[in-house]
This record gives sequence, C-alpha cells and structure tokens, in this order.
Amino acid sequence: MSGRSALESYQKGEGWWQTEISQIKKNEVNIRGYKMEDLIGNISYGQMLYLLLCGDILDEKKAKLFESVLVAGADHGPRAPSIAAGRMAATCGISFNSAVATGINLLGDSHGGATEKGMKLLYETWEEARESGKDLYQVIDSKLDDMLSKKEKLPGIGHQLHDDDPRVNRLYELAEPMAAEKEISGVYLDIAEQYRRLLAEKKKRSITMNIDGVAAAIQCEIGLPAEAAKGIFALSRGMGIAAHAFEEMQTGVLVKGPCPNDEELVKYTGVENRKLSGGEEVR
Repeated sequence: MSGRSALESYQKGEGWWQTEISQIKKNEVNIRGYKMEDLIGNISYGQMLYLLLCGDILDEKKAKLFESVLVAGADHGPRAPSIAAGRMAATCGISFNSAVATGINLLGDSHGGATEKGMKLLYETWEEARESGKDLYQVIDSKLDDMLSKKEKLPGIGHQLHDDDPRVNRLYELAEPMAAEKEISGVYLDIAEQYRRLLAEKKKRSITMNIDGVAAAIQCEIGLPAEAAKGIFALSRGMGIAAHAFEEMQTGVLVKGPCPNDEELVKYTGVENRKLSGGEEVR
C-alpha cells in the first residue's frame, strides 16, 4: 500500500479505480486477460477463484484439492458462531442476504482466522530455513520454543469437539498422494506435521491437527497468499451460513435469541438491589 490519498494518486495519472483483475467494456468482460465466455463452462469454481486472486489457472488436480478445502469448511452446525448468527438474524425480519452477511461478518481472527495465521507461520518457517541455510527441523523447533515461551498458541492445532476430525483425515488422504507424485511440493504439509509432532513431544500428550491446520498447509502448497485466507474461508463457510439461514427462515420462528429465556443461562454478576436516594451523588 502506497499510503497516498486516492485523489493524489488520481492527480498523478493513475485510474480512480485501478485493477489488473478485470477489464469491462461494452459487450466485453475480460478476467486476467481471458475472455469470460472462454472461462464459462471450461474452468471450475476453484480455478476461477485462484485466477481472480493470483492471476493464473490452477491445473485440474490442484484445483480439485483446493475445492476440497472449500467443501471441508462449508459447515460446522449451529455450534459455530457464524452459523448461529446467520440463523438468529434470519428470525429477525431482515432480508435473506442480510442474514447471510450477518453470519459472514462474524468471521475474523478468533473465528475463521487460524488458517491465515497458520499459512503465515508455514511460509515464514520455510523462508527462514532457505535464507539461513539451517536445517528445517531445527528452525521449526526454535520457532516453536519461542512461541511456547511467549505463551502463543500454535495455529491449526486442537479442537473443542473433535480429537480425530474426519475432515482433516480426508484432506490428508487427498493431499499426500499428490505430494508423493510431486504434483505439489509436500514441504508445507511436512512443516505442519512437524510442528504438530514436536508440540506433542514437548507437551507429552497427544496433539491433533485441526481443519485450519491442514487447510493452511494445502493452501500454501498451491501458492495462495496468506492474507487472502479469511476471505477464502468466508466463501467456504458462506455456503453453510446461506443454507442454515434459509432453513431457519422456512420455520417461521421469530426473534430467536442466542439462548432460551432460562434464568440460569444468563447469569447477572452485577450489584444487587441498589436504591437511589436524594442524598446520593449521581455520576
């Protein structure tokens, strides 16, 4: 980012909106130099998304692997805050698209951000090993010790519900043969696994990879930028949010809050039974 104002950039000859992504003219739509009519029916959703973000068309095997990540993240039921928010919004009389947007707007660093954090760690680890000439596993060990000393959480590890997540197992089943056949490097899958293994050794207990961890490794393998990860996850989880919001709208139930009106579910922890007298100072 240049830090210049839009007006300053425009006055220096740049377009008010400047893009390398799409060129739109009368009766003509071009994406990254390709005619839209040539793309339609010839490339998949995953290939189109990668083209828009990165400027190239993934080969079919990599695109299928990428789409598997999108499918894996699509839904995790109303336990997930984004799904629950979309369903609540759907009972409040707003439009369907607004209900979907409500759910998507809950995706951020805490809910939906671990893939981006994981990708940054994997990219940084590989880059540090290459630039320093150090053994990759020594770099992993050093970085993990540093994270633990700072009480930082290793992204992509552990889950509140699953200790053997079927989504993770399936994504590994798809990715590992591609690494063995050199269709992807396998480097980032290996780094992610080494972080998990080392953490388990240091903690002296079983440690599981979660969906964010394997998604981070796969997206690094196909060269996606880490900074795009939350947006990609929003497109993935958006499918589930749309389905749940639509289902909730069909029930006809109105104004469903985050929990029933049972007193024990919402605990008041403030001051009890205060009275306002004429001599008290009001602040």
